[in-house]
Amino acid sequence: MFILVDTALILGAAFIGDYLRFPWKRYPILLQDLLVRGFFFTFAFQLSLYYFELYDLKIIRHVSKLVPRLAQSVTATLAVLMIAYYMLPFLSLGRGVLLLTVISAIAAVFFWRIIYRLLIKGTQLNERIIILGTGEFAREIASEIRDKKDSGFEIIGHIDEKKMEG
Repeated sequence: MFILVDTALILGAAFIGDYLRFPWKRYPILLQDLLVRGFFFTFAFQLSLYYFELYDLKIIRHVSKLVPRLAQSVTATLAVLMIAYYMLPFLSLGRGVLLLTVISAIAAVFFWRIIYRLLIKGTQLNERIIILGTGEFAREIASEIRDKKDSGFEIIGHIDEKKMEG
């Protein structure tokens, strides 16, 4: 879900950038062309977000880590796009549109991560579970669940299988 919302927001930023630059009504053929260019921009931007670990909740938990990595990601995206647009000019968003798209995408991605972080902070949506066992494997599972805040589970206890037998 997180990546799908990210995709929609970044693609939406391409449409916002295009609309802000060319506010008059666009013809459907131009919108299809913008969709292809927008998906290319989205792919490049999301690849950069992934490379700079901005899909890792441990990173986005801290704004002090989020902002520099987002800046690095945007810089890398622009470098890749510069090369790609030189080699494949038909994928270029156009003069002025790229700047407006990048600004819109940065804002959308940043605020989406803040909102997502606030959503997963609350445990009311988590499924409460009890882990059967107290051995090494059970502790490892519990540790993974506690580390991954968006797992959707909340551990409420352990049951020792040895005490159940006796």
